[in-house]
Amino acid sequence: MNSRRIILGIGVLFILILVVWAIRGSQQRFSWRETFKIDSKEPYGLYGLYELLDDYSGVESVKRLKDSLAGELPTTIASGKANYVFVGGGLFMRPQDRDELLAFVSAGNTAFLSARVLPYDLMFYLYYDECDYLPWDGYAEHVDSTINVNFLHPTLLRGDYFPYKYIQNFAATQRIWGFFPDTYFCEMENGFVPIGQMEGGLVNMVQVPYGEGYFYLHSQPLLFTNYYLVKEDGRDYAQRALSHLNDGPIYWDEFSRVPESMARRQNESYQGQQNRRLQEESPLQYILEQPPLAWAWYLLVAMGLLYMLFRTKRRQRVIPVHRAPRNTSMQFLETIGFLYYQKASHQQVAVQAIKLLRTFVKERYGLQWRDQNEAFIQQLSNRSGVSHELVASIAKDAHNIPRYTGLVETELVKFHQRLERFYQAAK
Repeated sequence: MNSRRIILGIGVLFILILVVWAIRGSQQRFSWRETFKIDSKEPYGLYGLYELLDDYSGVESVKRLKDSLAGELPTTIASGKANYVFVGGGLFMRPQDRDELLAFVSAGNTAFLSARVLPYDLMFYLYYDECDYLPWDGYAEHVDSTINVNFLHPTLLRGDYFPYKYIQNFAATQRIWGFFPDTYFCEMENGFVPIGQMEGGLVNMVQVPYGEGYFYLHSQPLLFTNYYLVKEDGRDYAQRALSHLNDGPIYWDEFSRVPESMARRQNESYQGQQNRRLQEESPLQYILEQPPLAWAWYLLVAMGLLYMLFRTKRRQRVIPVHRAPRNTSMQFLETIGFLYYQKASHQQVAVQAIKLLRTFVKERYGLQWRDQNEAFIQQLSNRSGVSHELVASIAKDAHNIPRYTGLVETELVKFHQRLERFYQAAK
């Protein structure tokens, strides 16, 4: 009964999950999550940007990096200069990956990074001469649903701003837009050079010279996603931003992308600011933001609740295994006979054998045993198929043995042999 209830409960839960999934699927045909994945055609994926780079004039090839940068970025290119491109929410690099990228740019190549969180370990080398002794402390933040952006260089500057409105579920939504605060610009040699800004003078793109090459840092990767690139203004802005790349191959970094929350925690750890307070963005929050992981989490919780519910019911005690009864009569008789034989009670053994014989005749042939009765002997001989002489001898022994005062072993053996012959010949 309990197992039926469990199966029924699981079935009902599964049906409810399918109904909710179908309702949500009918209401929302695609995801508004900021995935920044190049194979994603969702609004905030990068499929359009990756295709745009592949068809960009002057680009020889686009190589997708699916492993760490160490050993993947060449310092010299046969055809001239190359480019490194990263677009995503968070960027994580090991020290060897950072050194590889710095050596790549120092050799005269270009790196274009557009991320909501830049690694402190990398910025330590790009912003090592702090303005007014103020170290790198990430982006400043501007909250609005719409921003207007443009470039500062005369060849890229457009007469009107490029408008960008943040949309969630087809509605304009407030969000945080990162920008470089004024404290990072102090006209130092090899310092930050602003090349793009939002309306109001908030810088969202800078150039950083490093060795023989340049870093281009962009604080708003959302501007390069599919939702905006399907519009003419979005494509125009992306082309102007990417015009800073060299003619040559592009190395697209897909391996170093991590969730924004993970990149922030890594920066806190690097700065030595890790504390015991509860993180604003927990791992569970990331799980709930991923539809497949969220469904797996809900299903796991529901299964746990069902298990606890049915586990509290009274459980039947385990039924012991009962083995089929065994006939141990022969073993009993052999044991008793052996005990009599050890005590030299030959007469008792013979008496027990006579009792068994009488029982056998009564059950097998339906005859009541009669000593020294010729009619009985003839009937038993006829029904059993045993010779008249053998039956008569056994009947005589059955009459005389109980009356002996002592029975020797040889007589007991002879009597046993006659009984064996009788049982073997009886039909």
